[in-house]
Amino acid sequence: MTQREKILSILIGSLIGIVGLQWMFNKYRDAKLAKTNQIASLQEKSNDLNMKLLQGAMAERQMGEYRVRSLPGDPENAVAAYNSWLMEWVKEAGLENPEVRVTGSTPNRELYRQYRFTVAGTASLPEAIELLHAFYLKDYMHRISGVTIKPDSKGDLKLDMRIDALGLNTVPADVPPPASESWRVDSSLVAYQEAILNRNFFEPPNKAPEFRGSPQVEAIVGSRSQATLQFEDAEKHPIRYEIAGKVPEFVELDGDSGTLQMEPKQTGEFEILVRAIDAGYPSRTTEQLVKVKVGDPPVVVEEEPEPEFDHARQTVLTALLTGGDDWEAWMNVRTSGKTLKLREGDRFEIGTVKGKVVEVTPKFVVIEVDDRRFTLSPNDASLSEAAKRAVED
Repeated sequence: MTQREKILSILIGSLIGIVGLQWMFNKYRDAKLAKTNQIASLQEKSNDLNMKLLQGAMAERQMGEYRVRSLPGDPENAVAAYNSWLMEWVKEAGLENPEVRVTGSTPNRELYRQYRFTVAGTASLPEAIELLHAFYLKDYMHRISGVTIKPDSKGDLKLDMRIDALGLNTVPADVPPPASESWRVDSSLVAYQEAILNRNFFEPPNKAPEFRGSPQVEAIVGSRSQATLQFEDAEKHPIRYEIAGKVPEFVELDGDSGTLQMEPKQTGEFEILVRAIDAGYPSRTTEQLVKVKVGDPPVVVEEEPEPEFDHARQTVLTALLTGGDDWEAWMNVRTSGKTLKLREGDRFEIGTVKGKVVEVTPKFVVIEVDDRRFTLSPNDASLSEAAKRAVED
């Protein structure tokens, strides 16, 4: 074999090897892809089966709840049991002249039977709300499919209700009524009533009054004191006031103005709980604790009234004379026409000025009033003005 033939043989062998390898790789890839698709298909079937199992478990659980809430499977027992509960229901709710009737039943394939009842009677609005609350609190599979309400001449309500109830055919004939209350309804009658009775369709929700005053007021022992409570209502509704709890006998509250009237007999402190109620719908209430501090009456210093007319304003120094060693100050009181001749050491009282002559000189006289000294000369307007000027200085 020539060199050329050898090379050609090698090339042909290599080509055949490459083709074989490619064929084997394609076979492996196709097998792996088929396996992956098969696994994905099986996983999908497994998920579907698990979902059906879950749905079945949920359906079984739901059916178990339905069985607990169902009327007995036997029609006669179902009617007797539910009719008995309806009679007890209207009696406890206080329905007057109650009428309970069975109006028929309808089967639904082989699953359940629907029973129809009517209930009629008279009740007040709160009693009607209590009737509805007790109905929906009972965990039967039942509903009020229709109700007619008419007011009577006494202000009460005439009720005519149509009720549907279900009984599963697979439930035993002696199944007991539901023992637990329905979770779908608030068990508190007060909360249930408030949601219906305290509803205003014409305004935003009413806000309670707010206290704007001081939580402490003062009173004076032995005298009648008063303090006005300061509450403010956002909707500007009228507010009435009342006292909550016990207070001393001497405390009174005006319900319209909110004014506290007190006449305590001794000093000390005490508290008053007051309540402000607005006239909105529904009405809202705010309570506030007010501390009352009773103190002694203030000390009143009575000032001596000034004389209606002060003679010192009309008294002037008219002359300074000497009669030897001593000088005299002549002061003329114009209102009386008298002239006082005063020497050193003399005391005098003219109107509001009560003083003493300390010294008499040829130009002025020195006068002392309440440990204050001032001079009075013939040029001064009056004795009163000189004394006033000395006080201001």
